[in-house]
Amino acid sequence: MNSSVKLSKRVSCLPGRAARPQRTVSARAGADRPMWLTGSKAPAHLNGSMPGDYGFDPLGLGVDAGKLKWYQEAELMNGRFAMIGAAGILGAEILGVNTTDLTWYEAGTKEYEIPLAPLVAIQAVVMGFLEMKRYQGWKEYGVTGLGNDFPFDPAGLAKKDADTMKLKEVKNGRLAMVSCFGFAAQMAATGVGPVQNLTDHLKNPAANNIIGSVLTIQDHLPDPGFAQVS
Repeated sequence: MNSSVKLSKRVSCLPGRAARPQRTVSARAGADRPMWLTGSKAPAHLNGSMPGDYGFDPLGLGVDAGKLKWYQEAELMNGRFAMIGAAGILGAEILGVNTTDLTWYEAGTKEYEIPLAPLVAIQAVVMGFLEMKRYQGWKEYGVTGLGNDFPFDPAGLAKKDADTMKLKEVKNGRLAMVSCFGFAAQMAATGVGPVQNLTDHLKNPAANNIIGSVLTIQDHLPDPGFAQVS
């Protein structure tokens, strides 16, 4: 038994023997790579090394390696904003108007202690400064600080499997971006939030659905405010 184990270890250490299993593993990984469409072929510049890379780039926007890195970080940033936004939209509606005193799509119409115009001006200056510094960092170092440059993991979730957590963040960010677009479209079509839309649909699926929302969207669109000629 011991002699056979030693022999197998010696054989595995040979250069020719060690290279063959590696080629087999890499070929299997390429064949098993998940794609956005079954049977589709990924472009050459999408090699599966980025989190959330499913070979989808029909317009070839990522052919330039520098732009691809920029798009990757832009998607991550917008995904994080969308996740916060989606949580805020759902949270405000779940807590109820009696708690938050308004619905998410009416937040800009409420009178606050600070007038809206100065608040927007302050935010524009602060956000503009931060975005300028972020862009300067990108031009000089090729990073914007969204990756591992400023790690934030107080719960230590990424210690065991950082790649899995990165993939989850990208996938949830994409889902949140689509959700925020859907929430805005639902509000324009029905005049209520996503939680109320879900409740109405469960009560009467035949009447409260996407077809009915499209047919009655004109009733819920805001008044354009054009002066009426008498």
